[in-house]
Amino acid sequence: MIFSTTQKVSQVIGGVDILSPMGLAILTIGILFTLGVPLTMILKGKKD
Repeated sequence: MIFSTTQKVSQVIGGVDILSPMGLAILTIGILFTLGVPLTMILKGKKD
């Protein structure tokens, strides 16, 4: 299989700067969701 990239494909289109307020908000929500959901499932899991 041959992969070829063009100038347009190699450019990043859009995106959010990680140090902007929006980037920090997205990062915080992602970390809270990633850590919070499994921790909640462990702590409040099914009890027999």
